[in-house]
Amino acid sequence: MEIKLNTIFPEKASDFLELGNKLFRLPEEELYKLYFITLKIKTLSDPPLYKFLERTLPFIKFDEVGKKEFLLTLSIHTVRQLLVEHFDLKFTKNLYLFLQERLPIEFFKGCAPKREVVTSKDLSFYLLTLKEKAELPPYLKVKHLILIFQLTGTCEEILRCVPYLGLYALKRWGESKYELFAPLSISDFVYLSQEMEKRGLIERILLEILMKQLKGLFPDCFGEF
Repeated sequence: MEIKLNTIFPEKASDFLELGNKLFRLPEEELYKLYFITLKIKTLSDPPLYKFLERTLPFIKFDEVGKKEFLLTLSIHTVRQLLVEHFDLKFTKNLYLFLQERLPIEFFKGCAPKREVVTSKDLSFYLLTLKEKAELPPYLKVKHLILIFQLTGTCEEILRCVPYLGLYALKRWGESKYELFAPLSISDFVYLSQEMEKRGLIERILLEILMKQLKGLFPDCFGEF
């Protein structure tokens, strides 16, 4: 099995969807799992944010970065889950109104609210750019900067890796080959590579090459391990 860092996907959401559809032939539902956003959140009161955190949504990264300031990273897949299953929350309503002005309408297809949305003024959001995420302190960058890793192998090889992954997009490539796209933070990848090496899922030399590439791109992060 092979693994590599996919650096082709663009930052702009509309370009991300277009490239994912045309080049990798992934349906939109799969691309929602790969596109992550990072938000800086400011609160005037704690309850809306705490009620959101009580729902224990999977595949999110959350950190307190200042007094009543927080960093949240989540996928569009999770945003859509919030809109469908947790629209009773003030947090979700505020988040929707913020994002629907900044992201493609396709991201909200089939899950946008059909009634007027009333928001709370005690929450504000700021959407970080890729450059701003790359400038985060290392202890935050290793969690909130999400990279896309591409695994290629047989059905059996891919299935052996799935238990160690969270979100992923999968497609068949030829008669016996599959490609799996996994969005991982740097810390997630370090854990995954250790598990893969331990279980002999991927050749050690391939993991070493990939780790060297990551250290070259983000040298400040590897003092965290």
